Amino acid sequence: MKVLFITHHYLSGNNGGAFASRAYINAFAEVADEMTLFYPVKEGQNLFDGINPKIKTIPVAYAIPKWRKLIHALTGKVHRYFKATKEFLSEKKADVVVFDTSVVTFRIIKQFKDKGYRTIVIHHNYQYEYFRDNCKNILRPFTLFWCKRYERQAVQNADINLTLTPQDIDLLADNYNNGAKTNFCVLGAFEHINSQPKKIIDNTKKTNRFVITGGLDSVQTYVSLKEWINEYYDLLKTEFPESSLTIAGKNPSLELINLCKQRGIIIIASPPNMDDILQNADYYICPTNLGGGLKLRIMDGLKWGLPVVTHAVSARGYEAFKDAGCLFSYSNIEEFTSAIRQLNLQSMSKREIQTLYSSLFSFYAGIKRLRKVFGNN
Repeated sequence: MKVLFITHHYLSGNNGGAFASRAYINAFAEVADEMTLFYPVKEGQNLFDGINPKIKTIPVAYAIPKWRKLIHALTGKVHRYFKATKEFLSEKKADVVVFDTSVVTFRIIKQFKDKGYRTIVIHHNYQYEYFRDNCKNILRPFTLFWCKRYERQAVQNADINLTLTPQDIDLLADNYNNGAKTNFCVLGAFEHINSQPKKIIDNTKKTNRFVITGGLDSVQTYVSLKEWINEYYDLLKTEFPESSLTIAGKNPSLELINLCKQRGIIIIASPPNMDDILQNADYYICPTNLGGGLKLRIMDGLKWGLPVVTHAVSARGYEAFKDAGCLFSYSNIEEFTSAIRQLNLQSMSKREIQTLYSSLFSFYAGIKRLRKVFGNN
């Protein structure tokens, strides 16, 4: 099987989209005989460490003036791959084309389908929901308008729609496919290489160290975090009076830094490595209540064996941990208080949580799920 993989994400980035895309690229390389990767590039950026050497990589630049990019955003030229795909369309150099996010399908997926390619779309979330909660600039109406169009086109022209969570299937099918789910499958998220589990010290004596991590400059994180500090932090201190809270992530605003200082919260701006912070923690909190899809930051807590308290919006895709009794979700003050209290009652060790994490989010687990998509166990 020859695969053409087209991704939307800058693959050297540290955000959730880049993390997930790196995993999908290497996973498809495992099941393909040959694979070509189209990826976006800008000056000064590399690809990513650990890419499968069998992949033929083709960087695609987008070096045009900002005023032209603005026009493209208004008129629906939402990706850079129109010219780059012409050669594949004319010469049939692949059997399967994989679109990594629905945005890169726009106005080309139907062309591939009509030429006899098998088409696969990886949906990182219900994109409309994500942009509705995160896009706050003057282009928001245009972004949402075009998002509906390309997401619908992706769902309806894909032979297989892959999602990270079951909830995404419901949202995409109901909004774009008249509820039909026959061409949907959950692929989930996973590591991009086979890696050893984190070396943890499973201390039985906890010192009630709580951690929140993530990109602190994103709209959904910033808005959610400010609300959580003002409405929920005192409840945490009431239940765990001797606890400490550390918030770590890139590019926190001065307002957030000052808010944390006022409340006695440790804030670490743009740490070079999250591992040092997470390995010394006892519990993980994800307060994000905006945006859709699976929140990959929770994986950071689980891979270190930390019990998690998360807003219900961010609990999507982690049902196995909720069922196991090491992840607790909330959507209001009463539920948060209950979730915090359950932390003292949960009995899973760090190593047991880590083992469950590896069974679901390791690269091996991802490959196994992908092979099932192709009917190859």
